[in-house]
Amino acid sequence: MSRRGEHLYYVDLIRVLTVALVIGTHVLSFAPVPPTVPLGALGMVFHVSREVFFLLTAFVLTYSTGRKKVRWPKFWRRRYLFVVVPYVVWTVLYFFADGGPYFGRAFVEQLLTGTARYHLYFLLVSMQIYLVFPLIRMLLRATERRHGALLVFAAVFQLTFTYAVQHQWDLGPLSGWVRSPDALLPSYLGYVLAGAVAAWHRDELVAWTRQRARLVLGGAASVVAMAIVVYLVHVWGRGENPLEASAVFQPVVTVESVAIGWAFLAIGLVWQEHGRFAEKLVVATSDASFGVYLIHPLVLQGALLAATEIGLIDDAQRVPYDLVVALLVLVLLPLIYLVSGLVTAAARRTPVSLALTGRAWSRRTRPTTPPDPKDLALANTGGAR
Repeated sequence: MSRRGEHLYYVDLIRVLTVALVIGTHVLSFAPVPPTVPLGALGMVFHVSREVFFLLTAFVLTYSTGRKKVRWPKFWRRRYLFVVVPYVVWTVLYFFADGGPYFGRAFVEQLLTGTARYHLYFLLVSMQIYLVFPLIRMLLRATERRHGALLVFAAVFQLTFTYAVQHQWDLGPLSGWVRSPDALLPSYLGYVLAGAVAAWHRDELVAWTRQRARLVLGGAASVVAMAIVVYLVHVWGRGENPLEASAVFQPVVTVESVAIGWAFLAIGLVWQEHGRFAEKLVVATSDASFGVYLIHPLVLQGALLAATEIGLIDDAQRVPYDLVVALLVLVLLPLIYLVSGLVTAAARRTPVSLALTGRAWSRRTRPTTPPDPKDLALANTGGAR
C-alpha cells in the first residue's frame, strides 16, 4: 500500500457507477408494472450495489489508514460524527415522510433497526464496521503471509451464508439472523474481509488489473451472463416469482458482486489513465455520493407522487411493461440521480450540510481539488434492497 497520499481517481468513478446501481435498484422496486422477467434480470445486476459498496468501504478504510499506528478514539470520533448525525436526522425525516403513525415507540424501533427507509440499514452496518475495524486490521497483520487462505475463508463463508438465507436454514438461536440479515455486519463479513485484503495488496492488485483489464471485463460479463441464466432457471424451471428469483442474498449474487466490483476497478483504471474524461464532474459526484444516497429515496417518493397525480402511473398500465421498465432505467434513474445531486450540492453550501449529506459544510458548489485521502472513507455510500 505505497503512495498512500495519492488520490484514487478510480475510486471516484467506482463510487459514481455503484450509486447509479443503488438508485436503479430502488427505481425498479417501485416499478408500476407486474414483476416481469426482464425486470428481475435487471434486478440481478443492480442488486450487486450493496456488496460492491461493502467491498469499497473496507477497501477505502484500509487504504486511508495504511499500515501505520492508528489512534482509534480519534478514528471513531471522526467517522461516527459523519455517519450517526445524518442517520438520526434522516431517520426523523423519513419517519415523518411516511405520514405516521407518529408514536414514540415506532420511531425508536425504526431508529434502532434502520427501517425508517429501506436504505438506512447501510449506515448501521457502516457503524459496525467502524467499531470492529481495529480487529480487522489486527487480523490483516496476523495473517499477512496467509491472505490467500483468508480470502478462501471469506468466499466460503459468504457463499454458505447466502445459501442459508436463500433456503432459510434453521440455525437455532441464529435463525433470526438468517431471516433478517440486512442490518447486521456478519451478513457481509466476506466482502469486508475481501475489500480489506484488496487494499492491503493494492499495488499488486492495481498492476495486475491494469495489465489485464480486458480479461477482467470479459470475465465479469461471463459471470453476469451466468447469473442471468441461474435467475432464468429459478423463474422458468422452479416457477419462482421474478422478484424472488432476483433476491440479493443468494450465492450467485456473491460471485456476480465480486466480478462487477473488479470490473468497476478495471473501468476506473482505464478512465484514470486515459485522460479522466469529465474529471471534475466525476470527482464532484463522488464527493456528493453520500448525500445522494441519503436523499434519493425522498426524491423518488416525490417523483412517484407527482407521476400518480398527473396520471402517468395509470398510463403505464396501458403500454408494454418492458417499455415502462426501459423508461424507468433510461429516464427516471438519471433524473433521480441528477435531482439528488443538485439537492446535495445545495445542501453542502449550508450549515446543515453535515446533518443532510454527511459531509462538512462547503461554500463551493463543487470541489476544486480532490478530497483528502483521509476523508475518502467518510464518503462511502451504498446499499440496495
